[in-house]
Amino acid sequence: MSDSKAAAENSAPTKGILSGDRGVYLAVALFVALVALMTFTFGLPGLAMSALATVPFIYATLILITVGK
Repeated sequence: MSDSKAAAENSAPTKGILSGDRGVYLAVALFVALVALMTFTFGLPGLAMSALATVPFIYATLILITVGK
């Protein structure tokens, strides 16, 4: 094997199970499953507590979007 082939094979990025969009989709799917489980288990109070728990994250996201980061 020549040096250029070995360098090309070693420099290729590896895709992990949580890399890129996969990690975001997995996190969203887990969150939706958790909210569904909370709603099924506790009813409307479980849904309300899930919504209240996400308020700080949504607030921070809106601030970051407004600032432009």
